[in-house]
Amino acid sequence: MAGRKMTPKGQMAFGGGPPITHLPPAMKAMFQPGPPLIFREKLTKKAPPPYTGIAGHVGLFEATAPPEREKHETPRDQRLKRQEAKRQAHELGLADAKAAWDPHKPPSEVEGVTTGDAYKTLFVARLSYDTTAKKLRREFEQFGPVKSLRVVHEREAGANAAEGDDGGDGAPRGYAFVEYENEADMRTAYKRADGRKIDGRRVLVDVERGRTVAKWTPRRLGGGLGATRKE
Repeated sequence: MAGRKMTPKGQMAFGGGPPITHLPPAMKAMFQPGPPLIFREKLTKKAPPPYTGIAGHVGLFEATAPPEREKHETPRDQRLKRQEAKRQAHELGLADAKAAWDPHKPPSEVEGVTTGDAYKTLFVARLSYDTTAKKLRREFEQFGPVKSLRVVHEREAGANAAEGDDGGDGAPRGYAFVEYENEADMRTAYKRADGRKIDGRRVLVDVERGRTVAKWTPRRLGGGLGATRKE
């Protein structure tokens, strides 16, 4: 550019000397040479000892058998042990209950409300806990006159069942028994009521198999229809 003096190479435009001279002391120290390296003599490798066998150390080994290892149960082992004991106890109780179960001889506390004719009786399951005997009777009387109806509830020991809602203060079990006056009405209800919605739930309707099917066992004893009646 005309009329302007060029700055010599290696000098700052605003003053003479090399650029490092204009840096602050803290930054200038970054460009100072470090101390010289310390001289270290070359390391000499020592020859390793020669390899020998173990014959000279055989006498140091124990000649007797080691003691048996003491096994301690882990929390997982303890949990599995409890589960196995619980399973065995359940199987024993189930076997005793199967041996004592006789559908033709109901317990004394429900003998008074057991339906008279098994071939006129329907088993209704998957009921809503809010469904009452009155509501259930109204639904099933559409297929014919109902002789008796029993919604099963939990009962305290020694408590007797009653017609209708049989459990009093007990929690509902979600199933009931309906006995018709005529067998033809029972068959009609068996075909048409299965899957019907009552109080928001589709109920399962089946014949009473305990007294009508040979060697039948209920689900609570390991029997039942199982996966054949899925929702």
